[in-house]
Amino acid sequence: MPSSQARVSSQGSLDQRLLAAVAARRPQIEAAIEFVHNHPELAHEEVECSRFLAGQLEDAGYEVELGIAGLATAFRARLEGDRGAPAVGLVDLYDAVPAVRPGGVIEPVHSCGHGPLAGGVAGAALALADLRDHLGGAVEVIGCPADELHAPGTIERGGGKALTAAAGVWDHLDAALYAHPEFIDTVSVESRCMRRLVATVTGSRTMDEAVETPRQAAEAALEASKGHRSDALMLERLVLEGDVEEGSGFALRATYFITADSDEELDARSAQVRERIPDANWELTRTVSAIVAHDGVRDAVARAFEAAGREFVADPPPLPFATDFGEISRSVPSALIGIGRPGGWEFHTDRGAKQFASADGIEAALTTASVLALSVVRLLGER
Repeated sequence: MPSSQARVSSQGSLDQRLLAAVAARRPQIEAAIEFVHNHPELAHEEVECSRFLAGQLEDAGYEVELGIAGLATAFRARLEGDRGAPAVGLVDLYDAVPAVRPGGVIEPVHSCGHGPLAGGVAGAALALADLRDHLGGAVEVIGCPADELHAPGTIERGGGKALTAAAGVWDHLDAALYAHPEFIDTVSVESRCMRRLVATVTGSRTMDEAVETPRQAAEAALEASKGHRSDALMLERLVLEGDVEEGSGFALRATYFITADSDEELDARSAQVRERIPDANWELTRTVSAIVAHDGVRDAVARAFEAAGREFVADPPPLPFATDFGEISRSVPSALIGIGRPGGWEFHTDRGAKQFASADGIEAALTTASVLALSVVRLLGER
């Protein structure tokens, strides 16, 4: 049996080879970033990006399956290791932000870091493929559509991480890693939970002094959101539709986006909204749960940051938002990894889009690739 010192030396040697392999894959990392930024596609419409990213992995020897979990733009790419050995999954994202422009036009823009994220996952996966003979298990990249919670496709169908988790895509894996550009280098241990409530009120159009029930409900819907911070209760969408003739159909549809620190708090806020529009028919979307941290996976990632020469923040503040990675973290031991940048990023703005497409975005992708690859070998072990 090799001594402790020999094992440390072996790990250090593999680390250096992995970092060199990531550096050597810089052209493919930059190509992934460029392709994603040049092909902004909204939730569940990421046809070109999913095909390109899956193709990069297939060219490197991964076994690729498109359209998993009944989602046309989701994919699985597996690099097989020893049969029966551990397997680690990597979350890949590639959808764009639905930026609302003057006039109400929605434009897909990559202002949330999915270009560097996709480039980083590609770099890690390709570097691991280069050293596959030294891996003590399998690697899977799971392409998840529809990360942006406010995209029309996500609102209608759900987020890709939650949908793949519900379909059991992650159940056979031993660990899952999700790295995203953030303000600090860390693994988040707390996030918020969220749900949507949709109220529908129907009635008739009238031209006289009689009250139109949907219009009255619209006024109540606006009032229900007053007095709350938007990161707790947001009136996300309010639509009045109807015919123009006396006595014809008329309807209100109001959508609320509710976030909280616990399911109990979500229930309380939901009840408050329901009370303000008592005659509505209510539709409750699936609750997105808070993330569940796993100490063992977190420790592996912390050691990977150290090997990459990065300072790891062990006690990060809670994430101020909800993410459907919470569903994956309930299926498999997981880590939500933040890849920091001095001064952070300007998410969901045009300035942010320029940041992610800049040299800083490439550096974030290289760091992501290094940390993910180093984390995988710590979770899988070495042959």
